[in-house]
Parts: sequence; structure tokens; C-alpha cells
Amino acid sequence: MLRETVGHLRDLPRYRQILATLIRYGYQDIVSAIHLEGIVRPLENLALGEDNIPPADRPQRLRMVCEDLGPTFVKLGQLLSGRPDVLPDPYIRELSLLRDEVRPFPFEEAEAILRADLGDPERLFSWIDPRPLASASISQVHAATLPDGRPVVLKIRRPGIEKVVQADLDILRNLAHLAERRIPWLAAARPVALAKEFERSLKRELDLNAERRTMERCRLQQAGMPFVRVPEAIDALSTGRVLTMERIDGVRVDDLDGIRQMGLDPRDIASRGGNLLARQIFTHGLFHADPHPGNIRVMAGGVIAQLDYGLFGQLDLPTRERIADLLLGLMAQDTDRVMRALNELEISGEGVDYRGLRRDVGEMVLTYSELTLDSIDLTRLLGELVALIRSHHLRLPPDLMLLIRSLITIESVGRHLDPHFDIASHARPYVAELTRKRYSPWRLLSSAGRTAEDVQKVATLLPEVLGQSLESIKRGELRVTFDLNRFEQLVRELTRTGNSLAAGIVIAGLIVGSSLIIAADVGWLALGLAGYSIAVILGAWLLWNMFRGP
Repeated sequence: MLRETVGHLRDLPRYRQILATLIRYGYQDIVSAIHLEGIVRPLENLALGEDNIPPADRPQRLRMVCEDLGPTFVKLGQLLSGRPDVLPDPYIRELSLLRDEVRPFPFEEAEAILRADLGDPERLFSWIDPRPLASASISQVHAATLPDGRPVVLKIRRPGIEKVVQADLDILRNLAHLAERRIPWLAAARPVALAKEFERSLKRELDLNAERRTMERCRLQQAGMPFVRVPEAIDALSTGRVLTMERIDGVRVDDLDGIRQMGLDPRDIASRGGNLLARQIFTHGLFHADPHPGNIRVMAGGVIAQLDYGLFGQLDLPTRERIADLLLGLMAQDTDRVMRALNELEISGEGVDYRGLRRDVGEMVLTYSELTLDSIDLTRLLGELVALIRSHHLRLPPDLMLLIRSLITIESVGRHLDPHFDIASHARPYVAELTRKRYSPWRLLSSAGRTAEDVQKVATLLPEVLGQSLESIKRGELRVTFDLNRFEQLVRELTRTGNSLAAGIVIAGLIVGSSLIIAADVGWLALGLAGYSIAVILGAWLLWNMFRGP
């Protein structure tokens, strides 16, 4: 408690600056609602000033607040611009205008960081351009050359930025708690959860080692894609504050003239970009969450290179399968399947009117029931889904929101290159492959093995658990009425049920696998027929086992 109090006193000037900025741009209602007007009252007149008239547009004022308060709040505004489930569209559009471009820090400070983390820069690099290629709130980038002549870029974190960011994160966390307790209409947005999500994201961005690991994962996953290039990070010249990587030469993906001058068709580039993102999402579950034009380069031969690996989303296999279920449920006009997919994707909330939600989902299903995946306008579908989620006060998991943001961004980039670009058509084969693997014989066999193992564990643990319960009853610690008659028979029945369930799954896998082998017509007819034969034998045993006496 003492440490927190000292921290609040230390951060008091920053609290005042934040609150004064909110008042200056017409957010007095927020400051009053969290009962902190006493902190800023002496500064209020100075903050407002005689000539200060904030814009009438409230979303525009929020963007200006973020710009005035510096790097942490610019990043916060950018995060919120990708959360249409939290903020209305006018705020999303305005916050999306935030640019992460700030005045560069002196090259002498960059040299000091290089010297402290790597050693003598003059020995490690034959040349470093003192003028940065780009300067952002967290880091800036310099061109350089290695002694062997290889061109590289140095991404160097701003000196002292971690202390500034941590202080702002502490303040944001405290303000979020106050807002959630004292502002009922804002509590629905769960500001505390948003603050935690933002802190996790920003701390990851501060650690350039995390970005380097993401680059290496992408290099391994995309090794078989000849039209994709992932910059190579140089581990020996990289730390948590410095990231050294090969320099990528190419044109921005939105430079149509530059692409045509390279002898390339912009439509081909759009198609390759769509395939790249679809594969990242549905095959690997690791995808670029901010694929705007500044982060994508087109190289000679039509090779696409993604830059800036600081913001990536991750989706595990079950989540990717639920997303496929959602799309397939919409096309199959299956409201129950869509509802299950939403529930399994953890799209939920408090006090939800599930009857009303099911009605609205049913109406959306009817809208898309006559379409195929490659004819769906995915941007429109995602927009309608987010509107539905917002209207019912549901919450989206952070990585799922990053997915929606990424798909909408790449659709916009793709249509700049090709007016007929449709990300859904590129996603279709990957969704189909994901579904096929889900019901493959090996997957079914693996599931059967795990199910049998779980049932066996339950049957094995029952005697021990019951024995402990009996001891507790003897000691007077537990009083329970329990019928132990025919207990051994119960264990046998549980084991028998587990074996029957496992056999049923194996039979299904054999039938599906044998059908695929025969349909493929690759000369393995005998293997397919053998699979059918084994399935028939196991099926007969299963039927006998089901109908025989205990």
C-alpha cells in the first residue's frame, strides 16, 4: 500500500496533465464522473484558456487528446481504432487517423544504445546513416551496412521509453478501475480488461526480442512460398532494444505505377497478398495484424515482403475451426451452428438476451444462405457481425478482433490493386483444407485414443476417490448416503462404454479414410477395401457388444 501511495504521488503531475487535457478538449463529464476534478481544479482555467474552443465533434476531440498526451496514448488510440465492438463507427474512423510518427531522437543516443547493447558500432558496421528512415513513438529505424557489404536496417528502441510507458500504463490501469466503478455506461466496455489487453500488447511491442522470434516463426512457416520474403534477423546483432535485419528493397504495395514499372500486374500482387494472409490465418494461425500499405513491399519478380513484425495475432487450431464453423453455418442456413460457433469462440457478455440474439443471428443467416464462400463480401459480413455483437453488448477476444481488423485492412489494400479483389475467394481453399483435416482418419483416431484414455482414467480413479470418501465418513468429516451395491459392475459398464465409444470413432475414421482413398483413384483400391472390411468386422462386434447382456 505504501509503495502504491508513493507511486501515485510520483505520478501526480502526469495525472494532472492527463486530466487537464481531457478538460481542455471538452471531456469534463468524464473527469467529474470519476471524481478527480479536485486534482485538476487549480489548473482548469489555465487548461481551458480564453481562446480555447474545442471542436464540436467529440470523436475528433478524443483523437486530439491522444495526440497531445504522447506515445502511450497514441498507441491506445490505435488499439481502440481496431475495436468496433467497443466504440461506435465515428470514433473508429477518427482514431484510425492517428499516425505513429514523432520527432526522431538524436543519433548520439542511438549510438549509445548500440554501444551498450552490442559493442563498438564502428567495428560492427561499416556505415550507419545518422538520418533515420522512419521515427515512431517506440523506436526509430536507421539504414546501415555490415562489414561484408550486406545492407541492413537497425530498429532501435527510444531511450527511456519503457519508464515513460510503464508510468502511463499504471495511470491508465487506475483510471480504468475508477471508470468501471463510477461510470455505468462506460462499464459495459470493460475498461479494466481493455487496459490489461493494451498493457500486454504494448509491453510485447517494447521487447524487440519478441518481434525477432515472430520473424523467425514466419520464415519457417512460409519457407515453401516462393512469392513471399521474410526479412532475416541477425541474432548476433540483436537485443531487446536493438533489432538488426536485412534491408528489403521494393515499392509500397499501393504504388501502382511502381508495380507496373517492374513489369508486374497489380491484380497478381493482390492475389498473392490474399493467399499469403489466408494461409497465415487458417493454416498457421499466426498472421500479420496490421497489413496496411506501409507495412508491405513488392520486390522484383512479384515477391511480397511484410515489414514490421511487432503486431501479430495468434489463433489456435480449435479457434480456427470455430471460425470455419461460423462461415459454414452462415452458408448452410444453420442458426444453431452459428450460435454454437459464437459461444465456442467466447463471444459472450453479461445479461445477454439470448432469445433476441438468436433472432438476429437467424436474420443474418437468411441473408447469406444462398451464397457460397467465394461470393460472400467478407468485409460486409464482418461489419454486420461486429454490429450485431455491439448491439447485444457482447465481447470479442482480442486476437479475434485482430483477425477482423486484418481481413478488413487487406481487403482495402487488395481492392486498391484490383477492384474485383475478394479475400473470401482466397480464404475458401484454406477453409476447405482445414475442414478436411478436421475429419481425417488420423484426427479421428487420435480423438478416439484420447477419449478411451479419459474414460479409463475415470474408471481407474473411482475406487480411490470412493475409498477416500469412506475414510472421511469414518472420521466424521463427511456424511453422505451412498449405495455401493453392484459397484464392480458399474466400473465394468464404464469401461465397456468407453471401449464402445472408441470403437465407434475408429469405425467412422476407417469408413471416411477408405472412401477418400477409393475416391482419389491412386491405385490403392485394395487398401480402401481392406479398410471397409475392418470397419464391417468392428461394426459387427460393436453391435454385439451393445445388445448383449451386462
